[in-house]
Amino acid sequence: MFIFVISVISLFVPFLFLTTLAINVILRNPKHSLHRLTMMVMFTLGLIFLSDFLMHTLEFQYGQLTFTFLGYNLSFLAMTLLIYFFANLSHLRIPRYVVHIMACIPLIGIPLLNVYPYLFNITITQSKYWRVEDRSLSFDLMFIVIALYSLTTLITFVALTYRKMNGSLMYQREKRMMGTIMRGSILAALWLVITFVITSIYKETPYFPIASLPAYSGVILAVTLHIAMHKYNFLAAAERRYKLLFTLSSSGIALMNRNGIAVEANPAFRLLAAVDESEGEIDIFTMLQHEDKHNYRERLKKAFENRTILQNSQVQIRNLTGMTYIVEVNNDFLEIDGELYCYLLVRDITAQQLNEAQLIELAYNDPLTGLSNRFQFNRKLWMAVDKANEDGTKVVVMQIDLDHFKWINDTMGHSAGDILLRHVAQLLQEYVPPHAVVARMGGDEFSIMIELASGEGEQLAIDIANQIIHAFEQQVVIVGKYYRVSCSIGISISPDDGEDSETLLRHADTAMYVAKRSGRNQYHIFTKQLKRLAEKHLLLQQGLENALSLGEFSLVYQPQVDSRTQQVFGVEALLRWSSPDLGIVSPVDFIPIAEQNGTIRQIGEWVMREAAYQAAAWIQAGHTDLQISVNVSASQLSDPNFANKVEAILKETGLPAHLLCLEFTESEAIREEEQILKVCKSIVDMGVVLAVDDFGTGYSSLRTITRFPFQFIKIDRSLIYDIGTNPRNVAVVRSVIELAQQLNMNVIAEGAEMAEQVEMLSQLGCFQIQGYYYGKPMRAKDIERKLYRDLEENTRIDQAL
Repeated sequence: MFIFVISVISLFVPFLFLTTLAINVILRNPKHSLHRLTMMVMFTLGLIFLSDFLMHTLEFQYGQLTFTFLGYNLSFLAMTLLIYFFANLSHLRIPRYVVHIMACIPLIGIPLLNVYPYLFNITITQSKYWRVEDRSLSFDLMFIVIALYSLTTLITFVALTYRKMNGSLMYQREKRMMGTIMRGSILAALWLVITFVITSIYKETPYFPIASLPAYSGVILAVTLHIAMHKYNFLAAAERRYKLLFTLSSSGIALMNRNGIAVEANPAFRLLAAVDESEGEIDIFTMLQHEDKHNYRERLKKAFENRTILQNSQVQIRNLTGMTYIVEVNNDFLEIDGELYCYLLVRDITAQQLNEAQLIELAYNDPLTGLSNRFQFNRKLWMAVDKANEDGTKVVVMQIDLDHFKWINDTMGHSAGDILLRHVAQLLQEYVPPHAVVARMGGDEFSIMIELASGEGEQLAIDIANQIIHAFEQQVVIVGKYYRVSCSIGISISPDDGEDSETLLRHADTAMYVAKRSGRNQYHIFTKQLKRLAEKHLLLQQGLENALSLGEFSLVYQPQVDSRTQQVFGVEALLRWSSPDLGIVSPVDFIPIAEQNGTIRQIGEWVMREAAYQAAAWIQAGHTDLQISVNVSASQLSDPNFANKVEAILKETGLPAHLLCLEFTESEAIREEEQILKVCKSIVDMGVVLAVDDFGTGYSSLRTITRFPFQFIKIDRSLIYDIGTNPRNVAVVRSVIELAQQLNMNVIAEGAEMAEQVEMLSQLGCFQIQGYYYGKPMRAKDIERKLYRDLEENTRIDQAL
C-alpha cells in the first residue's frame, strides 16, 4: 500500500498536472498550430509519468508489457515534438525539410530499441521495493547521445532567437520571455543528464522510484512554459496579435484612468505627446490648450460616470516640444482588475486637415487673383441677402467688366493679361470696405458684394464706384509698357432691385451692359426702366432660341445704285424678325443677344443661304450681274470651318462666287486677327468679294485695310449725314475715296437720303450709293420690280443704239 501511495504522488500526480497544463494550453487558442504542438508536448511528457505509474502498479506481466510498448518510446517521441516546438517558437528562417530532418533524428531510438533488443537491451525486474530497469551500456550511451542532441538543439534554437531579439527595442517582453525559457531548458537538460547518471548507479530506494527521476526534466520544462505563458502572455496568439497591432499601429493608442493619466501608451501615441517610454506615464491635460483644461476635466468626469463614447471627435493638442496637431479621437471603456479605464484611439489628421483646407481654397478661391470665385461669391451673396431680408438691411452688388481687355490678351499675350487681372484684384480690394466680398467671376469679370449697415444706401455704392473708376485712371506697367485700362460698373441694391441673389446679379449685369453701351468707363445703377429693359432682354433671349426653327426670320433687300447710270448693281440682304409674341424686333435689339448666346452662327448661315438662293433666282431671271451683300459677325469669322460653309452654300445654290459680297467691320477683323485673316484669304481665293463695313467709325486703321484682302470700302452713314454742311466730313470722305483709288478698291457710301448728298458724293468720285434716296430695305418682289424696270431701260437703250 505504501508503494502505491508513493507511486500516485510521484508518478500519477505529475501525469495529471501535465495533462491539465496541456488542456489549458489548447483551450486558449485551439486553432493555433503552436498551441496544438505545445499541448502534444505536455501530454506526451505526462504519458511518460503514466507509463512509469502503470509499470509499478499493475501486475508484473502487464507492467512489463506497458513498459515495453511505452516506456522510452514516449521519451524519443517527446524529444521530436520538443524540437518541432522550439523550431516553431524561434521563428528562425530554417527550411522546413531541415526542421523535419532535425526533429526526426530522436525517433531513430525507437527502431534501434525495438529491432535490436539484443544490442540495446532494457528489461525490468522486481526488486524489494520497486520494479527496476536493467539497461545495457550500449542503450545508456545511445539514450544519452540522443538526449544531449535534442537538448543542444532546443537550447540553440532559444539562444539564436534571444540573440535576434536582443538588438531590437520592439521585443523587450519577448526577449525576457525567451530568456526564461532558455534558463528553464538548460535546467531541464542538466536535470536529465544528472539524474540519468544517478539512475545508472543507484537502482533503488524505498521512498521513491529512482528510475523515474529523468522524467521530471519534462515537468521542469512544462513549468517553465507555464510561467512564460502567464507572465509574458506566451502562447496567447490572439493577444500577441493585438500586442503587435498595439505596438506597430500608426494611430496613437493609450489607456487613460479617471485622472487623465495615460498609464499605458503605444509608440505612436508617445510620438504625438513627445514623451519617451522611459519617462513613464503621460498626463493628457498637458497636451491641451490652457483654456480647455478645466472644461475637459469636467467632461472627463462625466464621461467616466456615464461611459460616454466619442466617435470621430476632433481635438487640437500641443505636445511637450510645442508642436501642434489636430487629432481625431475615438474611445471606449475597459474594466481591468476592478478599475475603469478609457481606451483612447487617437489619429493624427493634421495633414488631412491641411489638404482639405487647400481643396476648399481651390474650390472657393480664384487661383490667379486669390479672390473669391463665382461659387464662393454666390454662396456668400445668398447668405447675405437672406440675412438682410430678415434684418431689414440692404446689400449692394456691383458687376465690373474691364473695357477692351481682350485687346491686351490678343496683342500682349495671356501672361500680360494675367498681370493686369492681378493688378485689378489688388486695386478693387483697396477701395472697398474691409467686410466687402470681392470675387473674380471669370475672364475679366469681377463682382463686389457689400452688406450695408442701417442707414447706409445708394450713395455709399456710388462713392465706391467713383473711387474705383478714378483709380483705374492710373497707368499700369505690363511687360515694361504703360497701359491705361478702364472698367464699366453695374450696381443693384436689395431689396428694391431684387430680393434674391440671382435677381440682384442679373440686374447688376444689366446695369453694367448699359454702362458699356453708354460709352464705357462709367457706372450705371439699375432702375425700373432698366428692369423693363431686362425683362424685354429676357423675352428676346427666350424667343430668339426658337425663332429660326419656327421660321420667324425673313430677309429684306436694300438696293445699291450707280449714281451715273441710276441702275441697281447690287443689293444688301438685311435680317428681320417678326415674333408672334414680341412683334417686329429690330436687329439692333436682337443681334447683340444672338452674339452673346451663340445663336448668331446658325442665324448668319441661314441668312447667307437664303440670300444666295434669292440671288441665284434673280440671275436665272436675267439679272446676271447683280451682286448680293451679306453681313457676317466676328463669331462667324472666327469659325475655322466658315470658308468651307461659304463654299458649300455657293455649290448648293449655284450662285457664282464673285456675286457674293461679305461685309464685316474693322473691330470684328481685329478680334482673333490671325484666325480671321486666314479665313478671309480662303474666301477671297474662291472668288468671294470682301467689304469693310462702317468705315470711318470706331477704330479705323490703315493697317487693317492694307492687311486684309478687302475689295470694297463702305463709308459709314455718320459721315454722309451732314456732308453738305460739314467741311470736315467732306475732307474725310475725299480722303477715303482717294485712299481706295490708290489701293485699287471700290467705294460705296451708305445712308444717303437726299439728292444733295448724292450730288456731293458724285462730285467727290463716289458713284456707288446705298440709302433711302434710292430705296428703303424692301421685300424680294419689290426689288424685282425695280430690277425689271432697270432691265427694260437697258433694253431700250440697247435698241436705240
